[in-house]
Amino acid sequence: MIILEDKIKDFKNIFKGLQRAHGCTKVGPTNNNGEKVKGQSFVVREHVTDHLWLKHLSGEQSLGIIPINEENQCIWGCVDIDSYAGFDHKKLIDKIKSFKLPLVVCRSKSGGAHVFLFSETPVDAERMRDKLTEIKTLLGYGGSEVFPKQIKLQSPDDTGNFLNLPYFNGDETLRYAFKEDGTAATLQEFYEIYKNVKQLDVGLVKVQRPQSEFSDGPPCIELMAANTVGEGGRDNALFHYTVYAKKKWPSGWQGKVSLFNEKHVSPIYDDAGLNRIIKQHEKKDWGYKCNDTPMCNLCDKKLCKSRKYGIGEEIVFPALTDLQKIKLEKPYYYLNVDGERLYLENVKYLKQQNLFQEACMEQLDFKPPTVKPKDWDMIINPLMKNHEPVEPPEGVTTNDQLQNHLEEFCLNRHIGTEMSDLKRGGVWTDDGYHHFIFSKFYNQFLIRQRWDVNYSRTAQMLKEVCSCEDKRIGKDKISVFRVKQFDKKEDDYNQKELKPKDVF
Repeated sequence: MIILEDKIKDFKNIFKGLQRAHGCTKVGPTNNNGEKVKGQSFVVREHVTDHLWLKHLSGEQSLGIIPINEENQCIWGCVDIDSYAGFDHKKLIDKIKSFKLPLVVCRSKSGGAHVFLFSETPVDAERMRDKLTEIKTLLGYGGSEVFPKQIKLQSPDDTGNFLNLPYFNGDETLRYAFKEDGTAATLQEFYEIYKNVKQLDVGLVKVQRPQSEFSDGPPCIELMAANTVGEGGRDNALFHYTVYAKKKWPSGWQGKVSLFNEKHVSPIYDDAGLNRIIKQHEKKDWGYKCNDTPMCNLCDKKLCKSRKYGIGEEIVFPALTDLQKIKLEKPYYYLNVDGERLYLENVKYLKQQNLFQEACMEQLDFKPPTVKPKDWDMIINPLMKNHEPVEPPEGVTTNDQLQNHLEEFCLNRHIGTEMSDLKRGGVWTDDGYHHFIFSKFYNQFLIRQRWDVNYSRTAQMLKEVCSCEDKRIGKDKISVFRVKQFDKKEDDYNQKELKPKDVF
């Protein structure tokens, strides 16, 4: 399949995001049943080149783009509706059409849906997230992920989270956009759809929520009232509604709970079940059950805080998502906390709840409520199991540091002019090789650089990582390491000739 350059240009201009990194997904092997095993996704710290866009559209290598850019803005966002079988895309398209929302539905890699909102000009990531959160709750997918997943990147080291793009392998793809009639759109047809739906200001997109007597309370109750709450969620839903009823109708709230049960719960609770919930609330004032089903799938926390009988300043445990582990010998982490980016220095901040709370207070200016140890484990373990690996920044791995130290030592330290200078800590260069005594390099140079890898392991790393060789040279058979001569960088290094009085 021939991919024209203008097609690449159009595609990358639509889905442009962070330039310093991108996402990759390695497909797992095939099992005995012929089914593909779940692959691993990870972030690569490489610039997004035209070659990568071409490889994506030609079906050679799938490309994941991080929508939030270096200025914490984006030109597109997405609701990721995860589903693995039997998702009704046409039903979703019709629902979007009924609300007159300028969205594009694409089939995702898993068979679910990626619902895109496009902006002609960059907008703040927070603005995009807020609008998509409104949209997903209105559509009934409040529990789905929103991209960008953060409102702000922590630092130039932070990469954010990526989304696998549509049209992998061009028109031969299974990740296509849908036309209004529910059929697949070609790549060219997708460009035309995009032109018709892109917005000058996504913040002005109108999200018309159903008006009801519950519009002063949590948005989830408003949406539950517009539909029927079935078994599996009705207990939590009725409990949650009762909290709202007590706030709004301090006298006579019991009757309102009974009425909600009759109108919006199926099958309805019998008198015994209803009285049980009512008695729970007569004994104690409870808080909202925001993190429980079905409320968590209909949640719009920001809107809820603005409503008279919403959560207000009530302390609700934040949503912790998308743990990223920076692949170092001593890794550090990034975590999304209600869409805000949290840096965690080491694994102790995940193991110990009090350290996690301290990090939130220092960086995000709030303290999450304390949960029971077993509940904390239930929160953290899935995050650890499903974490996203991220390549470390260039030059920060132990291997990189050793390579840099060695180069500096050979080019920027006292240079010996004779083989005998080696015993006084010099570097003797001859026949295209730098020669040095390892003990001098380790004890008199590396230790001063706060190097904390032990003596024997460092020696082994010099051989494995830096391609150093163990040699005995000269008449005295001096034991030295040698490495191929580094290119001299006159602007960076100022070599000194080793004089008899110079000792490291």
